Amino acid sequence: MELQKVRRGDPPPVTGPVFLTGFMGTGKTKIGRLLAQRLSRVFLDTDHLIEERAGQSIPQIFATQGEAAFRQLEHQCLAEAATRTDAVIALGGGALAQERNWELLGRAEGVVVCLQASVDTILERVSRKEDRPLLAGLSLPEKRAKIERLLAERAPFYNRADIQFFTSDEVDPEATATRLAQTLEQWHADHRRDP
Repeated sequence: MELQKVRRGDPPPVTGPVFLTGFMGTGKTKIGRLLAQRLSRVFLDTDHLIEERAGQSIPQIFATQGEAAFRQLEHQCLAEAATRTDAVIALGGGALAQERNWELLGRAEGVVVCLQASVDTILERVSRKEDRPLLAGLSLPEKRAKIERLLAERAPFYNRADIQFFTSDEVDPEATATRLAQTLEQWHADHRRDP
């Protein structure tokens, strides 16, 4: 059996699942994929898992079944994903506004990272495509107002994350993922349990 050599002072590898939360448009999917590569992990996106399970896109689920049905599917998919200790898991922007989902994350004993971005950055990113059910049919000023309102409502949940990490269009996703991997390793080194 080959043993991995760890130099003295190197932080240990991150253990347990890494959960990425944050508002829509903060980069959970793009940065999550890159982060998973850097950490040699599987990448899971609960929004994609929901669509696979439902056989519908998220906008279709909202339109035909409503938000409550979507949140139930989200909870089920998160419960399954949270068992993967080898994964980086991107959560939908509203997933952690549900207390029962925090319970799942607590049992998984992973680390929760909240990706953040400015309102201007979020607005620009989510306006590239009209695929956000909570912003559907809104003018630009209405989108901004709704983003600000939802951010304020969700702030108490996002603030519970272990790590707050700011994303910006001025830093490319690859560099952001590298910085986040380093932040996670340091967090794990600081919080590892004594044997």
